[in-house]
Amino acid sequence: MLSSIHIQAFVFSTRHSADRVHPSHARRLRPVGIVVIAILFFPLIAFLTGQPAPAQILQGQTLQAQTSQTQTSQAQTSQGRTSQGRTYRASHRAGLGQQELLQKKHNEGALMMLGGYPGTSYFNLAHELAGTPIWSDDLRLIAVDARGGIESLRDLLLLRGIDLALVPKNVLDYADTTATFGPGLRERLTYITELYGEEVHILAGPDVPSIENLSGKKVAVPLQDGNTEFTVRDLLHRLQIDAEVVKVAAADAIDEVRSGTLAALVLMAGKPLRSVAELPSDGSLHLLAVPLTPALGDRYSPGIFRADDYPGLIPANQTIDTVSVAVVLVANNSVKSEESSRRIARSVPAFFEALSEFSGPQRHPKWSEVNLAATLTGWQRFPAAKEWLDKALREQTASAQRDFEEFLRAKSSDGSLPRSPEQRRQLFGDYLRWTRSGTGSPN
Repeated sequence: MLSSIHIQAFVFSTRHSADRVHPSHARRLRPVGIVVIAILFFPLIAFLTGQPAPAQILQGQTLQAQTSQTQTSQAQTSQGRTSQGRTYRASHRAGLGQQELLQKKHNEGALMMLGGYPGTSYFNLAHELAGTPIWSDDLRLIAVDARGGIESLRDLLLLRGIDLALVPKNVLDYADTTATFGPGLRERLTYITELYGEEVHILAGPDVPSIENLSGKKVAVPLQDGNTEFTVRDLLHRLQIDAEVVKVAAADAIDEVRSGTLAALVLMAGKPLRSVAELPSDGSLHLLAVPLTPALGDRYSPGIFRADDYPGLIPANQTIDTVSVAVVLVANNSVKSEESSRRIARSVPAFFEALSEFSGPQRHPKWSEVNLAATLTGWQRFPAAKEWLDKALREQTASAQRDFEEFLRAKSSDGSLPRSPEQRRQLFGDYLRWTRSGTGSPN
């Protein structure tokens, strides 16, 4: 703009001077002069007007430099952010990977076992097993509350994360016979071992002399005890006794049996059951006999109550027959349980060692009845459990053979013992049966 003004002033000054010196010629030549001047100065004007002023040039160079620096800075910042993002993502992935490894390691030695609800015998049994010092941080058993009965078996088959379950034998047989969970249950489940049997206790009032007299009356089972409820319903159905089963807290039910509101209360647990053993001998309650009839099939085993079990309810030198239901530790054998099977296999030695320790005098008397070598007819044992038991049996037999040979050597001097191979084998068989009869092992 400034350059244009200067050029216009210069043109005007030149034209004025020419008019003053040669006025007449100027008037004649004015059109021609203007054209000549325009021709001469037009390129210069166009050049000068097409270029920025010096200040603008400096300002443009400064802006261009600033823009270049800004772009460079932005590029460097972007590269820095990209580098930081990559570092963060790599660190995050590494952290997640380490967390997954820790999670996997933490779960490798942890077993989830269904027991029962608080107050039930299966609850106490599960927590007693889980609380034994044999377990460690790398290998532990976690007891999980369960409804019991058919529901525990359902949870074992379908619930995520469950490895083992304590299930009554009568529930296993019922689910298999009725195909409650579809066919092939004996292939979809395996058992670790059969534990002890739990006796059926039926506490009744004086006007109910026998189990047949329960027909048409109310029979109570404890709250949230699915095992007892299933057993009572199964027994009543098989014995063709039409009684109504109601759920009542055990302490309240005892009072209602005394008052006659309820005909009986049924409890299922290993004898002696403390709450029953502490009942007074006032004649207000007694235990009903439950005979083992063919109608009960092989779901139940014979049981017996003696006076030393319940001195307040059974006179001295008398007994009362009942039935018992075996507790079975069961595992899922489906394809989805491969990881679970690895955890169980790793835990089998510790588990059997814990069971062996439970036979001491400080434990419940029922633990002394556990026979790890006993088999559950028609069901397959968990492979690692079978291998452990077979190895233990071989070691036990070898140890017994050594003891037997030492016994024979000590007695060989008097010549009273037969020494032929057949006689020795027969003697050794008798010796094994004798030793196992004292330890609860099978013949």
